Amino acid sequence: MRTALRIALVVAVSLVAGRARAQEVPAKPADVAKFMGTWALSLDSPQGAFTMNFSLTEKDGKLAGELTSDVMPAQEVTDISKAGEDLVLKYAGNFQGNSFDARITLTPSGDNTVNLLFDINAGQFQMNGTGTKK
Repeated sequence: MRTALRIALVVAVSLVAGRARAQEVPAKPADVAKFMGTWALSLDSPQGAFTMNFSLTEKDGKLAGELTSDVMPAQEVTDISKAGEDLVLKYAGNFQGNSFDARITLTPSGDNTVNLLFDINAGQFQMNGTGTKK
């Protein structure tokens, strides 16, 4: 009896964990219309708050993203996917000679606003913030 209960518990936990993060699929312009345009992404970091600009456009039927800020050169983002209602941006960057892998998740929070998570090197460093469509 205890074995059956343990198995049921493991299966239930696995199902809940599997649903916690929606599967990522490549994004198509028609699927992400609410994200198209230019956004001001405000982040909270240990060094203080800063803003990045993100633009999402369609180029030759494909999505094209670009991040800019005062502290880094323009960064092209070509790995753009959807996970449920979230938009997920991935790119490899370099800051002051240090390479990193970045993942930015934009989660709709209202009309023309998003919450965001900026994840560097798969959880080694994370920043939260908000975004507003310009």
